[in-house]
Order: sequence, then C-alpha cells, then structure tokens
Amino acid sequence: MTLEAWAERNPLIDHPFPRPPPLPVESTGDTTTTPQEAVMTTDFPTPELAERPEQHLAVVRETLPMDGIRDHYDRAFPLILNSLGKAGVSPSGPAMAVTHGMPAETIDLSAAVPVTDPISADGDVTPEVLPAGRAVTLLVRGSYVLIVTAYGHLFDWVNEQGLTPTGLAWEQYLTEPTPDGDPADNETLLGAYVE
Repeated sequence: MTLEAWAERNPLIDHPFPRPPPLPVESTGDTTTTPQEAVMTTDFPTPELAERPEQHLAVVRETLPMDGIRDHYDRAFPLILNSLGKAGVSPSGPAMAVTHGMPAETIDLSAAVPVTDPISADGDVTPEVLPAGRAVTLLVRGSYVLIVTAYGHLFDWVNEQGLTPTGLAWEQYLTEPTPDGDPADNETLLGAYVE
C-alpha cells in the first residue's frame, strides 16, 4: 500500500499536543483517572535522548483551533502527496505531524511528509526542516488513544531529567493502519527537541 492510499484513509485522530488536562471518569467516581487510562493501561518504555540529524519535510502548516486537526490532515496530506508526485519526489519516510510552540486554544501544526532533499514551494505545500539537535523520543505501540497519555509520559520524563523542551515536537506514524487492522499493532514515534 502506498503512502497516498494510507493518507486517503485518514486514520489519524484528533488529539491535543502534547496532552489535555485529565478528565474525570464519572462512571467509576474516580477523578484521578483519564478516560484513556480507564479503558487501556500501558507501561511505556523509558524515552530515549539522542542527537538527531536534520530532516527535510514537505508540509502544509497552519495555526488552527484544536478541533480543526482532523480537517487540517484531510486537506494537507493529499495536497502534499499530489505536490510531491508532480515534482517526481518520493517520500523518504512515514507521515508526520510537527507542533511549533505550546498548544493552547490553537495549535501551530505542520502536516508533514519526510523527503530526502529540500522541495520547492508549491501553493500551500512548503519546505520545512526539523533541525539537527538533541531530542527525546518515545515509541508508542497500540491504539492512537494512547498518544495523549504517552506525551504526558514523555514530557514528565523530560522534566525529571532537568531538560527543557524547545517548543518543537513531532509524531510520526510508523505503521500503515488498515480498516480491518488491529489498533494494537499501531506504532507511533513521538519526539521533542530539548535543551
């Protein structure tokens, strides 16, 4: 299956970056557990700190309300893939989302596809670079609903290590979800640059 076919299925879910405040689970009377934790618990691995090389991207970047993420992906990924196809450029890796700054009521978000070399701008599709630098990563295995909790784990670990996030974070969708696939097989790489 091609990246284009994957993007057309739009398996991405709306979820805040890096995470929303916990919501009480009313059915159990428990006010300390998020809904995701109530239905699914997991032990995440320890995040990894490493130097990352520069990564060129083809992106559609917008500042949008948090509830506009899905619509942004629906519009952006087909534009990116069409632009790359016209230019004869192949993706060099799985699709990504890049967050610039700390989300609040709005999010500065790039829907992104990695490429080997810089691209030329084509309408809303522009070049972007994830810079070389120190970053913390966390591999999340399982349903996309785990991503919110996983971001919490990642940023808690960053704080425990005395590191400071730079405000540039990403997630990369390493597996191609299929309509009849098991969400437990999903793999998503979360990352955040740190100082």
